[in-house]
Amino acid sequence: MQEVKVSLSRELDLLDIVTIGIAGMIGAGIFALTGIASGIAGPAILLAFLFNGIISTLTGLSYAELGSAIPQAGGGYVWIKEAFGEYMGFIAGWCDWLAHSVACSLYAVTFGAFFSEFLVKFLGLNISQKIISLISSLIIVTLLAYVNYKGVKETGRIGNVVTLTKVVILVVFALFGIYKTLIKPDWTQSFTPFMPNGWVGVLSAMGLTFIAFEGYEIIVQSSEEVKNPEKNIPKAIIISLWIVVTIYIMTAFALIGAIDVGIPSWVYLGKLKEFSMIRIANLIMPFGSILILIGGLVSTISAMNATIYSSSRVVFGLSRDYYLPRFLSRINKKTMTPHYAIFFSYVIIAIMSLLPIETVASASDIMFLILFIMVNATVIVLRYKRPDLKRAYKVPLLVLPFMAIILQMLIGYYLIAEIGGLTVLEITMLWILMGSLIYFAYSEKEIIRKVEEEAPTVYEEFPIKKRKFTILVPVANPKFAERLIKFAEKIAKVRNGEIIVLNVVTLPGQTPLSAEVEIVERAKEFVHNLLTKINVPSGGIVKIGHKASDAILNVVNELKPDLTIIGWRGRTFRKDYILGSTIDPILLKAKCDVLVVKFGEEKKVEKILVPTAGGVHATLSAEIAKCLAEYGNAEITLLYVGKDESKRKVAEKAFDSAEKILKGVKVKKLFVVAENTVEKIVEIAEDYDLIVIGATSRHFLKNFLMGVFPEKIAKKTNKTVVMARKYVRLKDMIKIR
Repeated sequence: MQEVKVSLSRELDLLDIVTIGIAGMIGAGIFALTGIASGIAGPAILLAFLFNGIISTLTGLSYAELGSAIPQAGGGYVWIKEAFGEYMGFIAGWCDWLAHSVACSLYAVTFGAFFSEFLVKFLGLNISQKIISLISSLIIVTLLAYVNYKGVKETGRIGNVVTLTKVVILVVFALFGIYKTLIKPDWTQSFTPFMPNGWVGVLSAMGLTFIAFEGYEIIVQSSEEVKNPEKNIPKAIIISLWIVVTIYIMTAFALIGAIDVGIPSWVYLGKLKEFSMIRIANLIMPFGSILILIGGLVSTISAMNATIYSSSRVVFGLSRDYYLPRFLSRINKKTMTPHYAIFFSYVIIAIMSLLPIETVASASDIMFLILFIMVNATVIVLRYKRPDLKRAYKVPLLVLPFMAIILQMLIGYYLIAEIGGLTVLEITMLWILMGSLIYFAYSEKEIIRKVEEEAPTVYEEFPIKKRKFTILVPVANPKFAERLIKFAEKIAKVRNGEIIVLNVVTLPGQTPLSAEVEIVERAKEFVHNLLTKINVPSGGIVKIGHKASDAILNVVNELKPDLTIIGWRGRTFRKDYILGSTIDPILLKAKCDVLVVKFGEEKKVEKILVPTAGGVHATLSAEIAKCLAEYGNAEITLLYVGKDESKRKVAEKAFDSAEKILKGVKVKKLFVVAENTVEKIVEIAEDYDLIVIGATSRHFLKNFLMGVFPEKIAKKTNKTVVMARKYVRLKDMIKIR
């Protein structure tokens, strides 16, 4: 039976997704934060908006690449998990939850400010504006949380009307203000001095208003419904962003240039804070204040409804993926909404809405900055870690996401140092600490349990007395299993270690893992027979799974072996993998050292060739070569192939590093000059019994998965080749050369 593919109809054209992007960005931020940011940066608020647009464009292009490469629901945290592992993926989702929740709090605080202005200034009620602002913020958040609980959504038609209303009000306001500015004979005086607080003011204002540019990722989330997405999505991100940037700059220009109040306009705007646009609008255009009030209230209600929805769906997704307690992903039977997820998001939103608007905006900005920094870093890492991914769109220069990271870190620093202060820093650190505690106390165990459910263990046997060094040997092909076991045994004897044999019974995707199948019994017998032939402490595991690599990685996470040894047949039929669909993910993700062995002619090992160029993976190749040399009293030759004689000093450095590890065994050094490194190594290898290759000092993934070095040699020689991959932590992964 053929599989029926389910996908969304591609009905959205470029104009549709540009509108979606504009709707996601133009919100309460521009109405409430422009005056505050003007007071910080002065007329240079124009630069702050311009530079934020540039940084957002760089990050938007990163979203476009990742969305085309990994088009899965969940966006940011799914991509980050692929690049940096489960913990970082969880922290990204955890920060994303707070970012959307606090963004909603900002909209609630803005609504409260605007609604209190309406009651006090327009209706003339004699009440405390501060108190009514807090009360109305809590009431509207509670009301909209209930609306989300009931499952009432804003229809597409209403959403389009809201977007058009916001844009029209801001553009009309800006045009009136620009006209009023330009007819003043000395209008340039309003913009002098242009940077009263220098670059510190500009960077601080950029941090504060960064949330006003957040929202373009919605375009990427719509990718399955977009016509010609590889071209239209990057175009839509750039077009929508720069329409928004233009509107923001026009609005800020109008605010600063159009009014004369006896003091610099930017100082006056800073004093009015979130009320600035309402209170000066009548000075710029007829009925200006009421129009800005309407625009602000409409924007905040629409934005709150959307962010309550999005924040609750983030926590719903984290719960569904076993990161958070499962009850948070329960669906109410009557309303068909995730009521617990909505409630916990509501609690955070309500608490944060009691804080000052600058604190709320800064906290949300910091969380989004952390998320965007991680997304940009993910683009860089996945270019090397997953070159096999099909990218419909690629960021043209890899230096662009790196630039975005540096700039986002810079504005984050000034945002905390100049505006948010210790309160925002404490909120950020406390939230990340809470997330880390939850992950290590709960999530990590639940993820292992989830994988165990997906790849259950049906047979398990361990040595009576555990040794300090554990080797995991996944076996599948009986033809090579014994040779692989005997190879592992040599290392185990020298290292005084133990061997755990693993066999994974893979079933088709449509077959339940609970199904009783005869092959399981044969697998148990297969493993048991192998154990009888091992002369060191040993044990065995049989797992059932739909994907062998996932089951092996599950055992690595549970068992925490020091070394995993995998056999390779030397051929791969799929073009999207280098060594194979099972081996590649293990090389990428296994949290232990890994050896990939391609067996050649079977003979006694007396001479071992170790091509080396230094680096962390060459260290492992030297360690393994030493074990094999000690076991069989063999001789090791360190080989460096250079393009010319100038590489001799580099070779000597690599040799010195390896010799420190190889003390006690016979070692020779060989430096040769050749144009084709691979061909020369293969030629020299004819005089040796075994080749042990680690990655060069360049990045491991760039060598292994792009087939630059070890894989090419293994294919070209009939000798046994051992490819060594040292467990590389994050700090090592970023050392890309």
